[in-house]
Amino acid sequence: MFLKLILIALMIWVTAIFVAAEFALVKVRGTKLESLEEEGVKNAKLARHMVHHLDDYLSACQLGITLTTLIIGGIGETTVSSILEPLIGALPISRALSLTISIILAYIIITFIEVVVGELLPKSYSIVAPEKVTLATARPLHIFYKCTAPFIALLNKSANSIGKLFGIHMVGEANETLSEEELLQVAKDSFRKGEINKEEYQYLSRIFDFDERQVKEIMTNRLEMHVVEEGTSVSETIGQMVETGYSRFPVIRQSKDTVIGYVTLSSMVKEAYINADAHVETFVEKPIFVMENSPIKIVLKMMQVQHKHLAIVVDEYGGTAGIVTIEDIVEELVGDIQDEVDMEIPLIRALGSNHYIVEGGIELDDFTHLLKLPNLEDPHGNVTLSGYFTSRYGHEVVEGFTVSIDDVLYTVLEMSNESVVDSFKVVDIRNK
Repeated sequence: MFLKLILIALMIWVTAIFVAAEFALVKVRGTKLESLEEEGVKNAKLARHMVHHLDDYLSACQLGITLTTLIIGGIGETTVSSILEPLIGALPISRALSLTISIILAYIIITFIEVVVGELLPKSYSIVAPEKVTLATARPLHIFYKCTAPFIALLNKSANSIGKLFGIHMVGEANETLSEEELLQVAKDSFRKGEINKEEYQYLSRIFDFDERQVKEIMTNRLEMHVVEEGTSVSETIGQMVETGYSRFPVIRQSKDTVIGYVTLSSMVKEAYINADAHVETFVEKPIFVMENSPIKIVLKMMQVQHKHLAIVVDEYGGTAGIVTIEDIVEELVGDIQDEVDMEIPLIRALGSNHYIVEGGIELDDFTHLLKLPNLEDPHGNVTLSGYFTSRYGHEVVEGFTVSIDDVLYTVLEMSNESVVDSFKVVDIRNK
């Protein structure tokens, strides 16, 4: 009897090891194990090997759990019921009833102990400390796998064959990869849990969006282009550059549809010392011409290869649609770059008592803190006011869209495109 109880306890302990190893292998990060291996941590190399052969080692865990469970079920009920039967038999009930009650209680007790001690506790601990558990269980699990490898291979092959009969393609856990959407969701979860800060999350989200953006979404359109005409003097061109704050001007011939190149402030300043009356076309640099639907990642590569900082954007009819600079493209990754001549636009402008114009790029925490408004919690992890609205209300967000949240009235004033709100009108009506 005593030996059987020891065997039951041992099998529950072994079950716990297999369960812990299974959840730890699924949860542990390969990059973390790689760094531990570089540090010379014991069993880290073996653990990495196991993660790279995840299918086989998970099958070993499942086989181990099944075997120990069968052993516990085989001897546990009879052992525990034999202990309970004399106690319950002392009650004023028939022997048949006392035997039935003993068996039922034995099943309940064994199941409870096995589930709690053998499964739930090791599972919870493995999720909290996957690296520690993986390293601790790597050696015994590897030994068990080596001893049962032929049988595990047979089980995996049988499962694959049966799956094919039902049209199920069996993909191993080690072959699973994450899509862009899943990677972005991981980044959002990491941000919400505080594992990465706001700036790091913004960098990641911009990188995912970068490949999808086209030149026409970020260019300066032809109506807002500052140009200089062919024949203009160097001194006059420098004056226009100083007045506008731009260091590069496209040079046109008669109209904006005929761009012959561009000039830079640095080349103009150098020439001004020699001949301020010289014409700008003498110093024109050949530009890059790109279509307005060109991906910005391709345009950035062209600029890097050709050492250009400005490209002329052409529409489908061959006319000039606008210009794009390398700064415009880089800002898509790192956010707005404020230089010495940029006029800084305040994120919040007061129009009157409790009336404000708010830039869409303001961060939610700063917005609610500065205006002492109720917090705006975004379950999707967006950190700006614009991102919060486009994520929450989707295609409803258009210029003029108005909504009340916690007695604060929000009206969309301007949008760059369907997913970016430039500015809001915000009215706090809580005290009215």
